[in-house]
Amino acid sequence: MSDILILLVEDNPTDTVCIKKYLQEKPTSRFDLKEAVNLRSALSLMTHYDFDVVLLDLDLPDASGMDTARRVIAGYPEPAVIVLSDPENEATALQAVRYGAEDYLTKPSLSPAMLHKSITYAIGRKKVIQEKYEILSDLVLALEKIEHLESALPICAGCKKIYHEGGKCWMSIEKFVHRQPTCGSDTPICSDCQAEFDSNS
Repeated sequence: MSDILILLVEDNPTDTVCIKKYLQEKPTSRFDLKEAVNLRSALSLMTHYDFDVVLLDLDLPDASGMDTARRVIAGYPEPAVIVLSDPENEATALQAVRYGAEDYLTKPSLSPAMLHKSITYAIGRKKVIQEKYEILSDLVLALEKIEHLESALPICAGCKKIYHEGGKCWMSIEKFVHRQPTCGSDTPICSDCQAEFDSNS
C-alpha cells in the first residue's frame, strides 16, 4: 500500500512531537509527513505536493480561526482536512467542518487510535464526496446535452414529438430515433417496441 501523504500545520512544538509520535504507533499504516509552522509555508507546500490529508491547527502565527480553514479548503479542495482544536475553540472547529473540513479533533483528548481512525474516516469521506461531485458533474453535462439536442431539433413544446423533414410529419422520439441511419440492427430494442414501430411504419 502506498504511503499516505500528510501535511501537519502546527506551530506548537509540543503538539507537533505528540502527533508525530501518535502517527508512528500504528506500524500497519505508512505515513509520509511534511510539516509547516504557519499558513504561508503550508500553502507553499500544498502547491508542490498532492497531500492526502491536512492536519490543520486553526490558530497560527499568520492566520487564525475560520480564515485559516477557508484559505486551505477553498484554495486546495483535494486533500481531506482534519482540524486540530483546543476545547475553547470547538465551536469554530465545528464551523470549519460545516465549511468543508472532514473532521475535527480536540488536542487534549487526542490519542493514537483516535488520530488514526480520524485519518481513515477523513480519506474515505473525501473520496465519497468527490465521487458524488463527479456523478453530479456528469448529470449536469448530460442535461446540457439534452438541452442542446432539444434546441437543435424541431421538438414540439407540448407533446415533445419531433418534426421529421424527410417524412414531413411529427413523430415520437422513439420512432424518430428508430428511423435514423445510425440505428442499425445491433441497437437493442424489446419485441413490443419493435412490433409497434413496424406497425406504424
